[in-house]
Amino acid sequence: MTSVMPRPDIESSIWITRPPAEIWNFMTDWSNETQWRNGVMEAKWTSEPPHGVGSTGLHIVEGIGDWPWKLTEWEEPYNVSWDVTGGPMKGGHAGYRVTPEDDGSRVMLHARVKRPSLMGIIIPLMKGNMKRQMFADLEKLKAIMEA
Repeated sequence: MTSVMPRPDIESSIWITRPPAEIWNFMTDWSNETQWRNGVMEAKWTSEPPHGVGSTGLHIVEGIGDWPWKLTEWEEPYNVSWDVTGGPMKGGHAGYRVTPEDDGSRVMLHARVKRPSLMGIIIPLMKGNMKRQMFADLEKLKAIMEA
């Protein structure tokens, strides 16, 4: 299945010496995000299993607050994407891709931020910092997965 997501504003990737399914299972247990994503104070499903396109969840992010979302893509164990449905980041889109590569997996984070007038000015200025933070998060994930 091909992704329908427009080109992301920000993306970053890292190679991890684990199979895609192992990484996928860790990443899609949203409660694990507090271990590897900077600022995530809580993350959880808000809909009952089984999970797939249309399922909902919530992240509570330091400095942003509630970040409710709804899945738009779910291709286990390779691809998950969601739209942010509320809060200050409403209209944003993000996701993870996990693809086999050599004896491990390539993990990519991607994000597209809706650009209301003020954010249209701020996001281009913050893009470098956001990309660096994304990579730092991926380095934490790698350390956890390879421990």
